[in-house]
Amino acid sequence: MLRDIDSDSCREEGGLTDEEIALDNSRINFVFRRKVRNVVGRRYLGVAWLILNPIVTALVYLFVFTVIRSSPNAAILLTGISMFTIFSNSFKSGMNSINDFSGGLKAERVRTRVLTYSILYYRLFDTILQASGISLILFFGLGIGAPGVATFILLSIVMSVLAEGVALNISTLTKRVPDLTNIVNYSLLLMFFASPALYSLNTTTGIHYTANEYNPFTFFVEAVRHVSGLDSAFLELWNPLTWSITSLMLVLSIRGYLTLDSQRWRVSSWS
Repeated sequence: MLRDIDSDSCREEGGLTDEEIALDNSRINFVFRRKVRNVVGRRYLGVAWLILNPIVTALVYLFVFTVIRSSPNAAILLTGISMFTIFSNSFKSGMNSINDFSGGLKAERVRTRVLTYSILYYRLFDTILQASGISLILFFGLGIGAPGVATFILLSIVMSVLAEGVALNISTLTKRVPDLTNIVNYSLLLMFFASPALYSLNTTTGIHYTANEYNPFTFFVEAVRHVSGLDSAFLELWNPLTWSITSLMLVLSIRGYLTLDSQRWRVSSWS
């Protein structure tokens, strides 16, 4: 493969040889393990914290709501909080991905496909671990059937990959305007309480209900609750508007992953 670098872009022409593919696979594994190490650090429980964090967060909210006697449905609360945590973490990860496009390999320029695959692998790894602990509680502790648990895990994975891809579209902008990161973080915090994470969409009315009809997170969490036999407005959301917003999210996500190479170039010292 030939690499052609000029003031406009860095282009790689020609197919990859077997040796180059094997080298890329080694790089992908290195970048993936590096991401895991960055999260785990020197913690004694290691990756177990990825499983425990959403469980502890959900249990804290369940305790708080029990104390103030709002009598929340534990299954609704667990699915909502855990899925929003996954959504939020994925979006922030995509937004901050531009902070390091080297993958930790400082001595050479790795191909963009290496970074793309490592991002996807880590997103799957992180989401499966986060969802697994909650799914065990839903199945063994709260009596949610296998279809509901399987839907919870599957839609959590789909949602996380899409959310990270969408956020990749604004990663360059957040690099140029750091204040945007704070705005997004505050928006996600507001979205947590405004979205049907702590409650079912059926408990909302008026503008609150209408606003959540445009919220992609609502589609995923209400679908899980519907399959799980919980209170859900999923059937009311099954309409062209939902499909249009979901399709737009899919298009933006694909665009985010496909533009990683151009984003790398825009923030490089060569451009």
